[in-house]
Amino acid sequence: MPYSRAYICNTTIIAIGTTAGTGSQCTQCAVITKTSEQDKSAIWHRNIFPKVAIVDPEVTATMPKSVTAQTGFDAFCHNFEAYLSVNTSPLVEMMAIEAIKIIREYLPKALENPKDMEARSKMAWADTLGGLTNSNAGVTLPHGLGMQVGGHAPHVSHGQALAIIYPQFTRYTYAWAVEKFAKVGRILNPELNELSDEEAAKEACRAIDDFLKKIGLWIGFKDMNVTKEQIRQIADDGQVLGDYLNNPRVATIDEMYEILINCYERKE
Repeated sequence: MPYSRAYICNTTIIAIGTTAGTGSQCTQCAVITKTSEQDKSAIWHRNIFPKVAIVDPEVTATMPKSVTAQTGFDAFCHNFEAYLSVNTSPLVEMMAIEAIKIIREYLPKALENPKDMEARSKMAWADTLGGLTNSNAGVTLPHGLGMQVGGHAPHVSHGQALAIIYPQFTRYTYAWAVEKFAKVGRILNPELNELSDEEAAKEACRAIDDFLKKIGLWIGFKDMNVTKEQIRQIADDGQVLGDYLNNPRVATIDEMYEILINCYERKE
């Protein structure tokens, strides 16, 4: 049955988050990967909202360092993209900024000491906020492209796909959301408070690069054995999901390809 015609019954869902993370314990979204068809798609329906969400930071303390970094960056992306989304709201913006501040401070601490329960607790809260912001404003271009990466190259985790795409995505988008990029840039690098919004927005791209390096996710497609032929296929499917329409700057297929091919090899 096609996803769009699937009947979603109104049943009781109890969700327990095990990462920090996807925020899926408080979203109306379920993701399905069909490897044989190189497809990774999402189902959105109000009946997918869990009736109960259990968020226990102790459950996340056994995550490997790599999973902590990848899911933690996904939480950053959920909040940052919901903040940028054309469907955002003052409530979403407030939650997203709070989460970004938390992730900037506590994700490196969770990576340094996996048993730091204050860091794990803070990240669990940022993860939950990401679910709330995502469910209300959606995500943007990187997530739509990242889903296609997951379909065509399923060995690449979602967090890795986002980390690969972000350096080019930020440079593609920042001029269309100067004030918001400037604000997030100043959270990541307080030295940007001395700059104008236009300068801070541009430097925010570098601040996000530096954060990726700090958490060990400064990677390109080449590092993950994704070929240039696969990148072409990923770009060609880049508008299958509508996330790109939420972006302040709406990308064409050719622009998506340019973004992705420039992510092939990551240099210092």
